[in-house]
Amino acid sequence: MADPRDQRAADAAADKEFERRHALDDKAAAGAGRPAEPRGWIDKAKDEVAAVLGDPGALSRRQRDGAAGDHSGQGPTTHGDPDALIVAEISQRLTADAELDASRIEVHCLAGAVTLNGSVITSADRRRAEDLAAAVKGVGRVRNDLQID
Repeated sequence: MADPRDQRAADAAADKEFERRHALDDKAAAGAGRPAEPRGWIDKAKDEVAAVLGDPGALSRRQRDGAAGDHSGQGPTTHGDPDALIVAEISQRLTADAELDASRIEVHCLAGAVTLNGSVITSADRRRAEDLAAAVKGVGRVRNDLQID
């Protein structure tokens, strides 16, 4: 039986060789974010067969082939509660607004109906919080229960 350390060393060497052969071509290509020439279909087919036969290095290369490419703009998929997403977005907008102290505002949402509770300093802040909440996608209506201190 092969020593696991030898297998890890062989896998590391194969990974390093793969990265060397398929890394970014030059500084100009690296600056443009263009990857080097992708592996050919023959190399991919060889690794497909080798992976089926149990070669962990081939499996690793196949996984890297699948992950290769430009993934900019591809964020995570969120399957959360729509109301929770609305509350998070409104909270983020209230926090990011430089003109509004939102530290005493509570945001609640049920089926797209948003309720703002708490207190603000001026009537302009009250209106601003309502406008920010109403601008969020998915909000059907806003109930503004904010008190002015």
